[in-house]
Amino acid sequence: MKLKKILMVVLGCLICALSFNIFLSPYHIMPGGVSGIAIILKEIFDVEESIIVLISSTILLGISLIFLGKKATINSVIGSIIFPILIYLTKLFLQYFDLNIYNRLLASLIGGVTFGIGIGIVYKQGFTTGGTEIIAKIINKYFHVSLGISTFIIDGIVTFVGLMVFDFETVIYSLITIYLMSILIDKVMLGLFGNKSFYIITTHPKEIKKFVTEELGHGATIIKGSGAYSNEERYVILVVIPTNDYYKLKDGLKRIDDEAFFVVSNSYEVGGGK
Repeated sequence: MKLKKILMVVLGCLICALSFNIFLSPYHIMPGGVSGIAIILKEIFDVEESIIVLISSTILLGISLIFLGKKATINSVIGSIIFPILIYLTKLFLQYFDLNIYNRLLASLIGGVTFGIGIGIVYKQGFTTGGTEIIAKIINKYFHVSLGISTFIIDGIVTFVGLMVFDFETVIYSLITIYLMSILIDKVMLGLFGNKSFYIITTHPKEIKKFVTEELGHGATIIKGSGAYSNEERYVILVVIPTNDYYKLKDGLKRIDDEAFFVVSNSYEVGGGK
C-alpha cells in the first residue's frame, strides 16, 4: 500500500511538472505557491525554476515540522524532492517537441485543470508537493478551511505579488488558473458529489450530536447498537452534510472522540425532511 501511495505521488508530481512546463511557465502564468514564486524570480534573476522550487520547499519543510508535526513533514519531503526534479527532467524532455499554444487563455484553462488534478492526486494520498501547500495544510488544520480554498488564498497572494513583474493581463490569466486549480483539488480529493454521508460509531453520541446540530447546523440520526465481536454497547450516528463541511465534521470527530470509527460515502441524492 505504501508503494502504491508513493507511485501515485510520483504520478501527481509528474502531471504538475508537465503542466508547469507546457502550459504555465512559457506564458508566465503563475499557479501560485513556490511554482509561482519560481516564475517570478526566474524573470527577475534568470534562475532555474526547479532550483527555486527546491530551495523554497526546503525552507517550508522546517515550518511544517513545527506546525504539522514529524509525520506530516515526512510526507511532504517526498513531494518536495520529486516535484522539482520532475520539473527539471520534463523541461529537458519537452525541449525536443513543439508544444507552443498561441492562446494564453487556453493555456491558463488547461494548466489550471491539469495542475489542480496533479496536486489533488498528491493530497489524496496524504502527501504534498511541499512549498506553500504546507501553508495550506496548516490553514486547513487550524482554521478548518478546505485545502482547495486555502490554496486559492495563498496562491492569490503570490499572484498579486507578480504584478510587480508582469502585466495585469498575465495576473488575470494566473487567477483563472488558480481558481480552476482550487476546484479540481477539492473535486479530486472529495469527489464530484455535493453531499457526504457519515456513519459514525462512537461512545460519545451526545457530544457529537451537539456538535453536529449546534456548531454545524445539520441534523443527525442516532441508532443504538453493539459490537458484533465485543458485544459492547455502541451508537451509530448518521449525518448527511454538504461536502464543504467535510473537514469541519472530520476534525470535530477527532476532537470529541479520537477512537470513533466512521465511514464516509457520497450521497447521490438527499430528499425529505426539513
